[in-house]
This record gives sequence, C-alpha cells and structure tokens, in this order.
Amino acid sequence: MKYLFIFTDFIIGSCLASHAAVVYEHWNDKNFIYSRSQCNNCHLELSILDEIPLLSYLFLQGKCRYCYQQIPVELFLFELIGGFAFCLLDFSKTQDIITAILLFSLLVVAISDYQKQEFDLLLLIPAISVAILFNQFAAFTLIDWISFTLLLGIFSYSIMQRKMGLGDLLIYLIIACYFTPSFANLVFLFASILVIAIFLIEKTPINHRYPFIPYIFLGLVLTQLIF
Repeated sequence: MKYLFIFTDFIIGSCLASHAAVVYEHWNDKNFIYSRSQCNNCHLELSILDEIPLLSYLFLQGKCRYCYQQIPVELFLFELIGGFAFCLLDFSKTQDIITAILLFSLLVVAISDYQKQEFDLLLLIPAISVAILFNQFAAFTLIDWISFTLLLGIFSYSIMQRKMGLGDLLIYLIIACYFTPSFANLVFLFASILVIAIFLIEKTPINHRYPFIPYIFLGLVLTQLIF
C-alpha cells in the first residue's frame, strides 16, 4: 500500500510539473490557467491524450502528433523530476500540501532559470509566503544559526562580487526558513556537486555559466529522497 501511494504521488507530481512548464510558457500573457497546451511549431492544440505526463512523450517518441516536430526532451525531464519531487508527500495532510505549494513555486522558477537564466520575482512569491508564514525559526539549533549566518554572509559577499545571483540567495533563505539551515546546506552541497559533475562531463570552457537554480531544485529533491 505504501508503494501505491508513492506511485500515485509520483503521477500527481509529474502532472504538477507539466503544469509548471505551462505556467512558465504562458506567464507573460497570464493565460496559463484556462489555456490549452499547443505545439510550439504548428500551434495546434494538443488533445488530452497528448498531455499525459511522461507517457505521451514516450508514446509519441518525442514528436508532435501533427507536425512531427521534435518535442524538447527537457519537458520530459521536468515531468520526471517533478514526479520524484512530490512522490513522498501525503496530499491528505495540510503540512504536505503547503510543502507542495513551495515546491511548485520553486519548480516554475527552476524551469524559467533553465530556459533563459532569469525569472520573474512574482513566481517566487508563493514560496516566499510559505517560508515566512510557516518558518522553522523556533526549531533552529545553535549550529543552525551559526551556519545560517555564515552562509548568508558568504552569499551576500558573492552577490556583491557578481559571482552569484540574488535569486540563489533568496532560494537558500526560503529553504533554510521552511526546513532548516542544515537541510538547506545539504541541498546546496548536492547542487554544487551536480554542477561540477556536469561541468567535468561536458568539458565546457571555464567561463561557461550554468543556471544554478535548476541544480538547487535537483539538490532539494535528492535531499528529500535521501534524508
């Protein structure tokens, strides 16, 4: 029964991730609630069968049903990562629903950062609100406060030196406040390891810039699954 719930939550998570991609795509025209998804090449509206997360991509072999244009593999990966991000949540519990709101907001921001290396601050408002209203300050230990203050100083210095974006700091603060600084530190550790691994595998130039927020979200997913 436990694994059935995990599988069900995985499906819900992949659906939420699919909608997160729609929110990003239609954010500028604010038409992401009622609008139907369409092919970016032929602009035909997709049927319900074409919008089943993960399965539609596999069934269509990664191509549009109508014009046979290749569908970006990133959409499949977003849905897959979203499935893992939400698979351990219990949507019958208020606290987990609140966590889902935070995760959804961060996922939309991660998609935006991946696609164009920037994001609208409004996309982060739900996550910021959750972190403020449901913070864990009372549960902070002395070590939490020390690491929180230390990393806050390091991030602030990095931003002033233009080695890190303000968005990275905001997301660290959100994760640290809603979970704990120790949890946030693990998230950023995993994110850094992933970036270094990709850098070494791709053998990109030393001055190449990677969007960091998608790796932060991946680090958040890994931290949730492992710890």
